[in-house]
Amino acid sequence: MQESPALRASRREDPVQRTIVVAILLLAGFFDGISGNPIHSILLFGAAGSLVWDAARHRSADRVVEVPTVRPMRPTKGFATIAVLGVLVFAIVVGGFARYSWPMTFSVVIPAVLVLVIARPGSIRSGPEPEKIGPVGIVAWTSVFLALALWELTSLLLQPTLTTDSYAHPTISVMTDPILASHLGRTVALVAWAALGWFLVER
Repeated sequence: MQESPALRASRREDPVQRTIVVAILLLAGFFDGISGNPIHSILLFGAAGSLVWDAARHRSADRVVEVPTVRPMRPTKGFATIAVLGVLVFAIVVGGFARYSWPMTFSVVIPAVLVLVIARPGSIRSGPEPEKIGPVGIVAWTSVFLALALWELTSLLLQPTLTTDSYAHPTISVMTDPILASHLGRTVALVAWAALGWFLVER
């Protein structure tokens, strides 16, 4: 009987890693909410909630079940070319939308949700199991995320108000404003975002 990818995933996952990610998502969601970004806050809370629900679901699994899997395939050259062109067209079109507008929000959220469904533990997409992050890797990534979180929190609290930007104490979003202010900048950022998403899916 074939072991479920969901069970394999739950066994190789480190609960410490998951807890750290959930805590960072909740913290980011809270401060996005109080600084006037309810959409971002809801999405961050939703991501944290989905991780908690997924962990609880895997913990309750008490037997190995047989599930259909998809044999991993490498994309052909033609498919890769079409995918790259599709991403470029997507980035150019969506990059023309105003920041924080509903068209921009939906254009980013919908593909992000699709990628999460494909990449989530237990999906029918199978492949070689990634190596587990060692103690050094956990400390390194935790330090990076904590440093970014502390930077964001400190800058946010030093602003005149939670909803007033300050270039004397810029948050990460304030520092990216000059890049994302133009159509070209948003297009480049969307291409980089899509490339990062594909890299994470392949991991």
